[in-house]
Amino acid sequence: MLQDLNHLADRLSALAAYATQLKSERSALLSRIKTLEGECASLREQLDKQQADYTSMAEISVRHQADVDAARKQAEQVQEALFVELVQHQDEAQKLRDQLELSLGHNQELRQVAEQARDQVTAVLQRLPGHIEQE
Repeated sequence: MLQDLNHLADRLSALAAYATQLKSERSALLSRIKTLEGECASLREQLDKQQADYTSMAEISVRHQADVDAARKQAEQVQEALFVELVQHQDEAQKLRDQLELSLGHNQELRQVAEQARDQVTAVLQRLPGHIEQE
């Protein structure tokens, strides 16, 4: 019986030591859980911040793309207007060249007519009595 009691006492001591070891491991695990929860919370905050940054960048990108599209559209409109204006100026320049050519033709005709009239006046003057020949 004493042997049984000693054996029981040894088992109770081992059980108490095992319980103490389990308490110690439990405390260590609880501490590790708290540490991991803190890291998890920190990582969650970091993820939330990165997602907010990403969302902000995406919004900025959308706005910039809209600005680029608007600028491109405006540039295309200006280019189109300038092309229309260029065509108008080219047409006007061609009309002015045509008018100049016509005017030069009329001018040449008028010079010829004036030369003929001068020759006729000279001929008439030469036939008048008292005309002196010029040498």
